[in-house]
Amino acid sequence: MRYLWSTLKHKWFVFLACQRMGVPIWRAIIHDWTKFLPAELPHYDRQFFGDKSDPDGFARAWLHHQNSNPHHWEYWITRSDHSIGNADVVDGCVPMPETYVREMIADWLGASRAYLGTWDIHEWLERKLARIKVHPDTRDLIIRVIWTYLDGYDMSWLESVSGK
Repeated sequence: MRYLWSTLKHKWFVFLACQRMGVPIWRAIIHDWTKFLPAELPHYDRQFFGDKSDPDGFARAWLHHQNSNPHHWEYWITRSDHSIGNADVVDGCVPMPETYVREMIADWLGASRAYLGTWDIHEWLERKLARIKVHPDTRDLIIRVIWTYLDGYDMSWLESVSGK
């Protein structure tokens, strides 16, 4: 029950962030719907509110989630060499459409608000953004959208992770 409440709270805050980020309403409504499926729900519940006795089950649930939800950057990484020679693929990364980039950032904001009690994602971005593997065009788009959303904050740290 705690997992269900936690996920619903997360979805609510992501929904609010999606409105701010210009994400289409349908994307905001169906955000993270796979967390309620048998492939994910029991594993997430155990991992976050249980005995953590099935790390392999959680790993499979997380992989299922990433592979089923295009707002996760991992969804856009190729896993074979079938894309070799494709001009749009750089280091195995396919460019993310802007809608999913905006939903991904809304997801980060909603998670911060739901689990940490704040909309401020500066610390998280400083720790994680440089390690996120995305197409260069996607990285530029992430930076631009974050810059626009966080307008008025000290963004000097963002220059070091964006290469600008």
